[in-house]
Amino acid sequence: MTKRRLTSPAWSSIGSPAWQPAARQYTDSQVPTTIGSTNTDTLVFNHITFGYGFGPKIFADLNHTFKQGTTLLLGPNGSGKSTLLGLASSALTPQSGEVVCNGSSTSHRRSRRHVRRTVGWMPQDTRFYPGMTVFEQVAYAGWLKGMARAGLSTRVDEVLSQVDLETFHERQASQLSGGEIRRVGLAQALVHEPSVLLLDEPTAGLDPVEISNFEAILQRLPQDVSLVLSTHRIADFLPLFEFVVVIADGQVRFDGTAEQFSNGHTDLTAAYVNALGTTSPASVN
Repeated sequence: MTKRRLTSPAWSSIGSPAWQPAARQYTDSQVPTTIGSTNTDTLVFNHITFGYGFGPKIFADLNHTFKQGTTLLLGPNGSGKSTLLGLASSALTPQSGEVVCNGSSTSHRRSRRHVRRTVGWMPQDTRFYPGMTVFEQVAYAGWLKGMARAGLSTRVDEVLSQVDLETFHERQASQLSGGEIRRVGLAQALVHEPSVLLLDEPTAGLDPVEISNFEAILQRLPQDVSLVLSTHRIADFLPLFEFVVVIADGQVRFDGTAEQFSNGHTDLTAAYVNALGTTSPASVN
């Protein structure tokens, strides 16, 4: 396959590459298919308060540390999962408190740039820039993260192969399925080789085959990447993850291993309700 150079008209007007907008782990014998991680970095929320506009606070003095490894983030609709990931990525700024990733705070301008180069964030919606191909879309994401053009084309080739889109370089968004668009979003989040990866409901609305494909890609992630994934599809992802965090009403209701979350329940809805501390099930698949 001929490698593309970044010389299309879509790139001609681009300026400088500055950014624009207490539980134990499973052992290998217990969960052989877990998406493992050897990363020692953590994501820490210190006294976070945040709300949108003049509305009620979503988080008020939230304190939480995500352990190194792979964490499934659960909670009812509207519980703040997307907001939490937005704060972790520095796309959102807390009104008070700070988020610390790899020792760098998102509250300080200089260290925020380091955080953005360390964190990969895939929001729920992957938006294509008009006129860009799949290759250009991913390359542009890397360029915004501060990657040099010298090795960017090679890295885009690598990451598109990683998400099984190696033959999609020239495709436009209108030519892609929903699952393929999600994989482009994942490639954008991975292109700069982050040590922390945040995925916000990446399989919502996908059919079972696409969900299975996405799970297979996650299992091939580098071992030094810590992953936080929000979802309602507990049964699909629980066997692959080391830890579970459940949030509701701006608070962490549960923080433990996947084994502690299931706690002997064969019915994952019952396990979820138990973790929430409620008497009626919320959205769970």
